Amino acid sequence: MNESKQHDPSWTAPRHGHDWIDQDVLRATKWLRTFVPSREMDRRLDAARSMLAVARQAVREGRAAPTHDPADLATWYILQAEAYASDRTYWVPEAAIRVVPTMTRLGQELARLSTITGVEERAARLMLSEKPQPEAGLFELLVALAYRRAGWTEVAFVPEQRGGGRTPDLHVSRPRWTWAVECKRMLPSPYAEREKRRGEELAAPIHALSLELGESIVVELVYKVELQDVPDGYLESHVRPLTEAKSLNFWDDDIAIGRVRPVNWPLTLKVLAEDDVYFGSSRMIELLSGGYVHDADHSMAAKWRPSPKRPAWAEAVFHASVVTWASRSPSAVSWKSKHFKSVLAKAEGQLPTDRHGVIHVGMESMAGNDIDARRHFWNLFQARFFETRNSNLRWAYAHYFVPELTTRKDESWALNETVAPFRIGRHRTKWPLPNQLLLTPPEEMRDGTHWE
Repeated sequence: MNESKQHDPSWTAPRHGHDWIDQDVLRATKWLRTFVPSREMDRRLDAARSMLAVARQAVREGRAAPTHDPADLATWYILQAEAYASDRTYWVPEAAIRVVPTMTRLGQELARLSTITGVEERAARLMLSEKPQPEAGLFELLVALAYRRAGWTEVAFVPEQRGGGRTPDLHVSRPRWTWAVECKRMLPSPYAEREKRRGEELAAPIHALSLELGESIVVELVYKVELQDVPDGYLESHVRPLTEAKSLNFWDDDIAIGRVRPVNWPLTLKVLAEDDVYFGSSRMIELLSGGYVHDADHSMAAKWRPSPKRPAWAEAVFHASVVTWASRSPSAVSWKSKHFKSVLAKAEGQLPTDRHGVIHVGMESMAGNDIDARRHFWNLFQARFFETRNSNLRWAYAHYFVPELTTRKDESWALNETVAPFRIGRHRTKWPLPNQLLLTPPEEMRDGTHWE
């Protein structure tokens, strides 16, 4: 879902009609809640709300604080899904987009999900013992649901054998066919996360400089080297003279190419005169910058006044600075394009020898289409030459998920999803799950890849 060329950032949301409720999402979260004792679930949710409230107060004071407890990511996901689906009080857009598409699909097909053998035990595990990393369990639920949707008569989670042999996640069967299914969920690249933190460190002095000079500015740049190799004072050494001289000239050296320009106050003030905007969101950055680059990283700071009714939303902005950057260093691109060879090797060890095997690998990325295209090339290459050991592995599926911090009118979340099947070895065994995306409704599926 690429940004339309006709996209007009000057739109405003209607004053009324914000009381909508997403019953599909609430149906899914209500089901997942049932696997946790009610008092414990209430305690966990109260703790999550309190931690977010502290973080939001820190933002209003110009400080940073963690929004959630990484030891209980499952509860954070429940909170974000329900906040999105009901009153939006505790809604954090960049967190909600990672879980709402999954909860939407689970809620829409909860009746079908309930026909899968062992699904209750799997859901309970992700809410209890796996609460720091629920992504694996959620991904397995989506894969199991896809097989059931595709007409497999029996879909069953294989019980864990603690201390026993290695087993796949699922057994699926229909007349004359039985498959073992192993699911692996690759988390976002640790390198990309470190790179983003370093980018924010480099941007911090620019926000301080903007305040010092009393100038609201937008800094846009593309790094040519890895961000870990950028000197601490690099950005300020370029931005200060350009800002003081009120110059819009670019700079271009061995480290980066960039420019400095004023905040787009006409657009920002026009929209804020009629609408409140979630502070720090992609929408806020779009207004201040005049556009939003989805393949880039962003850091912003501002002096602003919260809305009385919704304190996480800004009703006025008095001063702002935005730093937008992308990293095009060949080594950085290579690190962020991590392929799934090692994941396939590990997953194959879970497969038995008495039936055909298939591996599903889920990969989430917000690093941009160039990164995704490069990753897909390496996945294709690794799958082509992957040598099985002691299994009947026949197919591997790569599921690429790209959540989008959408800035479009009347759209709360957006997602690009691509699935690519890879034949493992030389055989004529048909793929077990044709023409199935895990999150996208069938009527919205199309041929091609999201990075084309």
